[in-house]
Amino acid sequence: MNVVSASLSRFRRPLEIGVFAQVPAISCLWLAWFVYGHGGGGDFAIFRRAGRAVLHGHSPYVHPTLKLLAANDRFVYPTPFAIPFIPFTFTPEKVAAVGFLALSVAAVLASVWLLGVRDWRCYGVSLLGLPVFGSLGVGSIGPFLLLLCALGWHFRNRTVAGVPLALAAVAKLFLWPLLVWLLVTRRFRAFAASLATIGAILVLWASVDAEGMRRYLQTIRLLNEVQRWKSYSVQSLLISLHVPAFTSELAAGVVGVAAVSVLVLLRRNGDRTTFAAAVASALIATPILWTHYLVLLLAPIAIARPRLAALWLLPLVLWATPHPESLGVVWRIVLVLAVIGLVAVRAVRPESRLTERLAGLPRFAPGAELERT
Repeated sequence: MNVVSASLSRFRRPLEIGVFAQVPAISCLWLAWFVYGHGGGGDFAIFRRAGRAVLHGHSPYVHPTLKLLAANDRFVYPTPFAIPFIPFTFTPEKVAAVGFLALSVAAVLASVWLLGVRDWRCYGVSLLGLPVFGSLGVGSIGPFLLLLCALGWHFRNRTVAGVPLALAAVAKLFLWPLLVWLLVTRRFRAFAASLATIGAILVLWASVDAEGMRRYLQTIRLLNEVQRWKSYSVQSLLISLHVPAFTSELAAGVVGVAAVSVLVLLRRNGDRTTFAAAVASALIATPILWTHYLVLLLAPIAIARPRLAALWLLPLVLWATPHPESLGVVWRIVLVLAVIGLVAVRAVRPESRLTERLAGLPRFAPGAELERT
């Protein structure tokens, strides 16, 4: 048995390095080549144009019409979130795109660390799931939303925790359950800090782009109208099943109320359970859900399983539907919603035998002997 065990250990070392280090590195290099060759992902290009508009004193928004918003290539975030992209306007487009990609990869890895993970294999596998890969490819701000959530969790016992969570909730309105989480867990000072942060953002927005601020809600309403049918949300599923529009909107509201109810009911189960529920509820309740939004699932996964576990492999299942839009295909939507639900359920349950076996695999660190746990 000792000979067999030693042979397996020698086999596991190169296998782990290959799967959890070399494959993610090759993926990132391929993405860098892709981004450089195409001048950046679509989302990054949108933010970069918005940053240039703000730099020159213009509003980053177009006039809110169904025709202009249908292509999903317009800036639809609060104007202050275009400001961080101003520095990218001073560099060539391709260089800026690669630089943003590097920062995005760093944001994902930093998030995993802030969420308490020290198993190096988890850092590699975090980059291989479709949500992260897709987010990096299109140049979305998903990795930075994840970083804000991770900062909120890391500093959850401090007042400052409300600041990153508020920034995330303003950037993406569907993340409002994170602020409810602060209330449910009685972090009233952090919640007050979040309100102050929201107030500061609104003041900055009004001073930079008052006209855009006034028509922002109309922009969001029209965007939901033209995009929700082809996303991966619950509302998209109902539309694909030919449920009347009024009924689907009512169902979406019910989901939102249910999200708050779940947080209240789970408040006695501890911070990990309620935070996982808050992230999952946000993704389930949003009327528009793209696969790259699911980069946020790394938060409950990392908190629940700080070492390599079966749960870390679940985002890989989403490669079955690699297209960023569902286009109303029911099975695609069901698959995405099922993954969200499974992550939420598994994140609040004890580790399984498979989890224990994965976590018990020998871990290799450069310059160190293979350790057995």
